[in-house]
Amino acid sequence: MNSASIAIEAATDGACSGNPGPGGWGGLIIFEDNSELEIGGSEQNTTNNRMELTAAIKTLEKLKSYQLKENFKLRTDSKYVIEGYTKWIINWKRNGWKTSTGKVVQNLDLWQKIDQLRIDGLAMEYVKGHSGDKQNDRVDLIATSYSKGISIVSKFKESKKSDAFFELTAPKAIQELFTRNELIQKFAEKKYLLSSNELYKLLGEENILQIKKYALFEWRNWRLIPKDKKYWIIENKES
Repeated sequence: MNSASIAIEAATDGACSGNPGPGGWGGLIIFEDNSELEIGGSEQNTTNNRMELTAAIKTLEKLKSYQLKENFKLRTDSKYVIEGYTKWIINWKRNGWKTSTGKVVQNLDLWQKIDQLRIDGLAMEYVKGHSGDKQNDRVDLIATSYSKGISIVSKFKESKKSDAFFELTAPKAIQELFTRNELIQKFAEKKYLLSSNELYKLLGEENILQIKKYALFEWRNWRLIPKDKKYWIIENKES
């Protein structure tokens, strides 16, 4: 992928376990030639709002390197990010980066950073989280995985700041299958418990009937086992 690639859309999401607690963020940029760029990272002690902002900031930084199509949209399920970026910042700056009550704006460092990264013609668009939107589900999975300490090392190049990026020119369907298989293996290694909704997002809609049955079943290299009448655990078949 090079700087001549034309970006047509982007999506971001943040996640945090505990709020405050360990967090992760994810971003996705889609290009005119059907190639894609996924980015993600983590922080040990953070909040959900900071991760949502960080996801947008990191994605905007990447977008600076590319030509954007007209009426470009960055899609997020965070109304906090959208309202702040489009409305609140105007008054905060007028008040010396303070709220209407005179208090210093929370997450001031990130709001100032995102304000510096504004791109002419870029609009933020709200998408409802966990609504079946494929792009939102993908960045949610990236963010959630990082918040749980899972990174796809064969897929991401990690920096000292836990940032990562991934570029593939393979067909989209192969990219998604690769992502899914790598994540499933990581969840199997970590032995994390997953809800039925989380498992559905991980395996895809073709497995929804099996998940609804809430009984042990196998998928490719793994065994999906119901646990405690509420969760699922993933095991390798050969284990």
